[in-house]
Amino acid sequence: MKPSRIFISSLLNEAFGVLLIIAVWEGVSLFYPSYIIPSPAAVVTGISALLTVDFAHHLWITACRIIAGFLIAFGIGTLSGVAAAVMKITKPVNSLMVALQVVPGTILGVVFLLMFGIGSSTPILLVAVLTLPTLAINTINGMAKRNIAQEEYLKTLQCSRWQVARLSYIPALIPVLQSNLSLGMSMAVKVVVLGEFIGSQDGLGYLLNHARIMFNMKEVFFYLLVLMLFTLLFQALQSSVFSTFLRKYYFPE
Repeated sequence: MKPSRIFISSLLNEAFGVLLIIAVWEGVSLFYPSYIIPSPAAVVTGISALLTVDFAHHLWITACRIIAGFLIAFGIGTLSGVAAAVMKITKPVNSLMVALQVVPGTILGVVFLLMFGIGSSTPILLVAVLTLPTLAINTINGMAKRNIAQEEYLKTLQCSRWQVARLSYIPALIPVLQSNLSLGMSMAVKVVVLGEFIGSQDGLGYLLNHARIMFNMKEVFFYLLVLMLFTLLFQALQSSVFSTFLRKYYFPE
């Protein structure tokens, strides 16, 4: 199958979840006045009024913060999970990550704001710290599912470390990487809004907070749609990449 067709197929699969959320949103809007929960149609038809001159600027800043925080969490979380599996210290590392998950994001956001001031540091660090534990735990759990018997057999054949890694670790790691991309980006998109609420004067989170204060619910739901579309496109892109170039790890011949 051509990469373009795989991307379209992945996009349609991911779009199903978004359409389901929109359908629920439409149903709920029937029971509330439009100034509380506007319908999806009302938000879409009013997009031209919501696209202000500086909207692209705020969208770009939020996207950069999401990617920066996500890359930090993805790199450290995945590497720490793999290292824990290789060094056989999964239990203490897993306990540490679970403890980090308990820390409330609001408290962390206030601490980062006091440490670094208003700007990009607070949203980026908040995304990195709150996303990292989930990715590390997911990596540890994924690596635990590798074929241990095969790994021991390869060692009896005196295979090199690279051969053991290529035949045992990498096949287990590829699905973990895709899972980490999906989980990490979804969390990053949600957390960056909290970070921009607390410690920023720009970005979609800042605009959303301003719209909330002004009680402009159409604008609030418009930013929700933008973040959902951003996540949708990313999920479809990563899914198509894995399906095209790493298909053998999911459907071995």
